[in-house]
Amino acid sequence: MEKWAAQELQYADLGDRRRKKRLISIVENLASQISTSVRQASGNLAAASATYDFWNSPYFHPSDIIAAQAKSTVERIKEHPIVLAVQDTTSLDFTTQKAKKGMGYLDCKTSFGLKLHTTLGVSPVGISLGLINQ
Repeated sequence: MEKWAAQELQYADLGDRRRKKRLISIVENLASQISTSVRQASGNLAAASATYDFWNSPYFHPSDIIAAQAKSTVERIKEHPIVLAVQDTTSLDFTTQKAKKGMGYLDCKTSFGLKLHTTLGVSPVGISLGLINQ
């Protein structure tokens, strides 16, 4: 059976099949240990460094990865005659992060941060189909 990350990122075009393979490996590593740091999830310092180098690559743009995931979501949504668009707004509070500049007010003039609004596609029986918008 094909691994989930390879399925989810099947439409990724990063200009080289080795980059796509590396992306899938990174995603699998990070997703398998979501409560750990990149260093811990990578297994060693060299692999963690390679992950950071990958994210900073000049050969592709983050939107290339997002587009691949979005296409996978659209393909899943097409399989359902009814899709619920579940929405949520979350406040990301950066008030104590003094180095952050340009943040707007959250719910009062003493808290600063961002509002994050997410829309998730869900089947009528509760199966997550993917991120529609954020």
